[in-house]
Amino acid sequence: MSNPMYPPPPPAAPPPMYPSGGGGGAFAGQQVQGPAMGLMVAAGIGVLFTLIGLAMNVLGMGMGALGNLNAEAGARYMRFFSGGLGIVFNIIALGVAGFIIWASMQMKQLRNWNMSVAASVVAMIPCLSPCCIIGLPIGIWSLVVLMKPEVKSSFVG
Repeated sequence: MSNPMYPPPPPAAPPPMYPSGGGGGAFAGQQVQGPAMGLMVAAGIGVLFTLIGLAMNVLGMGMGALGNLNAEAGARYMRFFSGGLGIVFNIIALGVAGFIIWASMQMKQLRNWNMSVAASVVAMIPCLSPCCIIGLPIGIWSLVVLMKPEVKSSFVG
C-alpha cells in the first residue's frame, strides 16, 4: 500500500557501461580487437601489393615501363617510381607496413598506446600507408577507440 505523502524511491542507477577498477582492461581489450585486426588486414594487403611492385621494379616492368608509352608529364612522373628509386620506395613501404602490423599487435595486447596511435595515423596517410583506401576509415575507427578514456587508461606503457 502506498502513501501519497511518501512517493516510492527512484529506481536504482543503471550499471556503468564498462567495469570500474581492474576490470576495465577486459572491456578495453574487446574495444581494440576490431580496429587492431583492421589495421593488420590493411597492412597485409599493402605488403602484398608492395611485394608485387618490388618484383615488377626488380624485373624492369614497373611504372617506368608506362613512361615509354607516352611522353606526357604524368608518364615522366611515373618514371620516378620505377627502377632503383622504386625499389627504395617499396622497401620503405614494407617498413611502414611492418610498423603498422607490430603496433596493431601491441594494441591488441593493450601495450604501447603511443605507438598504437602513431600506427593509426600512419595508416591514414596516402602514399605512405600500405593501403590508404582501407587504412583511412580503419585508422579513424582506431583513433576513435584509442581516445576513449577507459581504453587509454587500460594500456600499459
